[in-house]
Amino acid sequence: MFLKDLYRETVHKMCRVTLLHRYRISTALSGLNIYRGQPEILGYLIENGECSQKKLSESMGVSAASIATSIKRMCKAGFVERAEDESDRRVNRIRITEKGRETFWAGRAECNKVDTKMFDGFSEREIDAFSDYLVRISENLSGDGVSDKEVFEYIAKENSGNGDDKND
Repeated sequence: MFLKDLYRETVHKMCRVTLLHRYRISTALSGLNIYRGQPEILGYLIENGECSQKKLSESMGVSAASIATSIKRMCKAGFVERAEDESDRRVNRIRITEKGRETFWAGRAECNKVDTKMFDGFSEREIDAFSDYLVRISENLSGDGVSDKEVFEYIAKENSGNGDDKND
């Protein structure tokens, strides 16, 4: 087998693992009526407390429109509350509710089950080595100065349907 074929085959396997993991996580969370991206928002609010939608958007690396849609859904589900900022009525402050907190921790437990299953049969040493390999791959791909912020902005743009199709 040519080395380039081995690269392609390995990348294909990594992509398949990513898709399978995403599928398993989505399935595990479906019973909690929480959608992709929402656990990260809840986690951010637990860790950082109440904040503006703009700050949430910037911190999550997603568009303001995407956060607005998620917040609307999450308010309807009772996971978060929206309140006017006392000093600037144009600003919405977002805070997590008790239901949101409980849902986050229940979701975290479900994700932990998926992650545990994913590494079933692996030793701690093997997982450590695999983690090191992923860091090296990430460094190789970002070694020319590509920042996480650039990647998040690209993904947000691509997910909003405004991506550049010329490179497909």
